[in-house]
Amino acid sequence: MKRLIKSKNFLIKLILTAIVIFVLIFTPIIAFNRAKNYEIYSKPQIDSKIYTVWHIETFEGGKQARINYLKSVARKIESEYAGVYIMIKSIDPSELDSALQTSSPDIISFGYGVGMNILNKLIPFNKTYDIRDELLFSSLFNDKLYALPYMLSGYAIFKHSALSEEFHCGYTSYTRPENIYNNLSLSPKENETQYEAYKDFVYNENVVLLGTARDLFRIDNLNKVGRANASISPIDTYTDLVQYLGKLKDDEITNKFCSLALSDTYQTTLTEFGLFTTKYNKLYSDGIYKDMENALFNCEIARVFVS
Repeated sequence: MKRLIKSKNFLIKLILTAIVIFVLIFTPIIAFNRAKNYEIYSKPQIDSKIYTVWHIETFEGGKQARINYLKSVARKIESEYAGVYIMIKSIDPSELDSALQTSSPDIISFGYGVGMNILNKLIPFNKTYDIRDELLFSSLFNDKLYALPYMLSGYAIFKHSALSEEFHCGYTSYTRPENIYNNLSLSPKENETQYEAYKDFVYNENVVLLGTARDLFRIDNLNKVGRANASISPIDTYTDLVQYLGKLKDDEITNKFCSLALSDTYQTTLTEFGLFTTKYNKLYSDGIYKDMENALFNCEIARVFVS
């Protein structure tokens, strides 16, 4: 009988010990998961403000690099404003009109050729910005500033030799390089994309290319590694290769985003992907990029709000 009682007591102690161990092990895990779920799901549902930035490219110039530029500005704002989230979305220019019929961003990054498509949705800027006068002028409509130019690119003539004579120029549906080559009395092969024209130049030494700063980036690198020996002559008469910011919502966050994108902290990073600032301070100190930058200071800038 005593042995039976002892066995029951031992069994009870064993069960109680197992319960204690279970509680000690699994209670913190359950509590952690509940806390984690609350942090991930509850807070955004209650406190978050989500902003959307659309990025539309109408000229070749490093798509992912420009998106990363906007993302870096977005992450900075998110770090300063609790509960603010900024989404960057790339929109093909051919799909812009249909996209605007179903939704609308808070900020839009766009280039020459689509300005009139979005003008009636943009809110004018009232603040004074440290942007070159000719670039600010390109952003006006009825004397109001509807866009902020924040990235700049340009054109250049590329030649293998003085004997090269077959002229090529890449086209988009939006930019107007003919404003350059018509003045040079040149007639290019038609219906080529910018990249196709670049490839023609690389593989045919008889080709003369009217290209952009994106081609400058590629061909300058080919020159440096000995795969080409091309001359590069930046165009100092005209450019329509400008990226702008417009706002469709007017509040502290949208204005902060646009100001930050134009700050020296971010403008100096344009050198990482071969683009140029729209401000007065120059970024390049030597080489072909300095030559391009100097040429851009003399260019006529196409007005972005034209039909």
